Amino acid sequence: MAIRYVARPFAITTTVGSSSTLSEETGATNDNRIIALRTITDDGAGGFLNSMGTVSYAGKAVSLKVVSHNRSTSSYKSDHEDARSFDRAVTDGSGSSSGTAFKGGEYGTTAVGEEMLGGASVVARYRVGAAAPTSVSQTFTPPAVVIDLCPYTAQRIIPGSVRFRWMGTVYDDFEGVLYRGRTDTNPGIASGRIDYEGGTALMSDYLVGGTGPQDFQLLSLWTQQGQWSTASLFFNTEAAPLRPGAGGFVLTVVDGKGDTLTANVDVQGNITGLHMWGKIDFSRGGVELQFGDFVNDVDLTAAQKAEWWYSAADVGAVHPGKIWRPWPVDPTTLRYSCVSYIYLPVDVSLMGIDPAALPADGRVAFARPGDTCVVGVSYSGAPFAPSNGMTYNVGHTRLSLIQVLGPDGAQISTGYTADLDAGTVTFTNVTGYPATVSVMGRTEVYRQIAEVRIDGRVRLTQPVGYAFDAGAVFSTALRQGDRFARVTRVYDQFTWNGTTWADGLAGDQAVGQYDTINHPVQVSNTGAITERWALRFRAGGTVFDLIGQHLGQIASGTVNEDFSPINTARGAPYFTLAAAGWGAGWVAGNTLFIDTTGAEFPIAIARCTQPSTPAGVSDSVQFIQRGDVDTPPSAP
Repeated sequence: MAIRYVARPFAITTTVGSSSTLSEETGATNDNRIIALRTITDDGAGGFLNSMGTVSYAGKAVSLKVVSHNRSTSSYKSDHEDARSFDRAVTDGSGSSSGTAFKGGEYGTTAVGEEMLGGASVVARYRVGAAAPTSVSQTFTPPAVVIDLCPYTAQRIIPGSVRFRWMGTVYDDFEGVLYRGRTDTNPGIASGRIDYEGGTALMSDYLVGGTGPQDFQLLSLWTQQGQWSTASLFFNTEAAPLRPGAGGFVLTVVDGKGDTLTANVDVQGNITGLHMWGKIDFSRGGVELQFGDFVNDVDLTAAQKAEWWYSAADVGAVHPGKIWRPWPVDPTTLRYSCVSYIYLPVDVSLMGIDPAALPADGRVAFARPGDTCVVGVSYSGAPFAPSNGMTYNVGHTRLSLIQVLGPDGAQISTGYTADLDAGTVTFTNVTGYPATVSVMGRTEVYRQIAEVRIDGRVRLTQPVGYAFDAGAVFSTALRQGDRFARVTRVYDQFTWNGTTWADGLAGDQAVGQYDTINHPVQVSNTGAITERWALRFRAGGTVFDLIGQHLGQIASGTVNEDFSPINTARGAPYFTLAAAGWGAGWVAGNTLFIDTTGAEFPIAIARCTQPSTPAGVSDSVQFIQRGDVDTPPSAP
């Protein structure tokens, strides 16, 4: 084991100390007095230099010796020279070596007195401490430390096999991360990363203890020769189909550097992420994943271009000026989770249709090329009290629909006029109106679908041509074609049991006939419906009863008058028979059959709900018939 440090792993502590100091500045006055300025500091413990005094911090008192009375100085005593010294000086010159030769006189010692100029000349500077002791804490984050776990081998570390004790704390590796305090029930605290290929541990959050940084003990570590790594993965998930979009599929893998790579998946199945590029097929669970990056060719060094993955022919193959550089990962660390669908069998009697013709997942494409689609958005305002002559502005123009609704949501169809182009409603007669109403407007554009893409986008044959607000809805329209009421078949029968409806004559014809050539059965789009009618004669051969296959007996008539049974739902006759069309010879039991087809379009409604617990009844549905009647081509 060897330890090398990115930076010094410990702090250098300097003990702050202090000692008393004494400095002096002197100067002379005109009258030969010497002025001295002395500055003295204590030693931090209340003592002054040379026992000149003390400081009582608790008592807030200072005792300092500022003048001295035992000082002396050299002084001139007399101006004669010592005879012996003078003799040597003038005879042989040896007197010049004497310390007193040529002094020019005799000197002595004189006492010197000191005095303080005044109390104002003493200046004390001090710092006031806190009234009570205070504590201060400082946080220190030690620098990252690199520990070489395998200094004597180039083999690769096996993930999950590393455990060591450093400075008294045990660390374990898991998916490229080093944790401390990790147990079966505690995930531990992330303390660093491990490089499985390089055999090093980068400690970024560690505890200092033990006997210091050299206190290291390797408890467990396995290596293996020629660990297999790859930059490509191809596999199928155990379950399919998968739920598209975020959360439907999550993948993680540890690369050769010990870093965990996480895949991001969008609704189209594209896999992206750090050093990732791939695709997933949600329908079958197939995953194709490449690990690497597109790098600029001009940024590569000569050594990198000499590696096995580099080929000059691949530069610009996908992105101009770039080449794919693989990023090896450890396939044994791959983890994924997915959400799949399970389809349960459906009861045919409940569903109403045979599910054998449906796809396995029960989903049917609602948009196909060539279909007509509707792009629309609805506008609604706050309730208000209407009045005669009042004009309400929806706030949007070029509307396709305006509805006046009561507080209960029921539509009011009378008492107002609507201007769709201007987006306004003018109330003409509010008699019988509720106290408040609301107005709903809708803008729609009809277009034909040219292409339906797998990612859910739809391309139209023409531009939308309208700037829709946020919240607009795309839906498909059920085309009905040209609709008009008509009579599909008229025939008579000698006898009929009253319950059997056939597609044609069942038995003998009646003697009497109805002249459909000169007096055809009259129908209108307003009143006609799709129904089979039977006009069965009573005794006497002039009065008959009208029976519908689905409506039952609803009216009676006579051959002596025109017969127009009323459709009470629309206020118009289902059909009209002219009295002049009846021939002679009708007897009791004879029946005239008339089959009519209405202008309405039959629609089968099937509601599909996912298994769940209903929270309340809040569903509603609205059916709107759209059409043009006798519209000139110049004004569509």
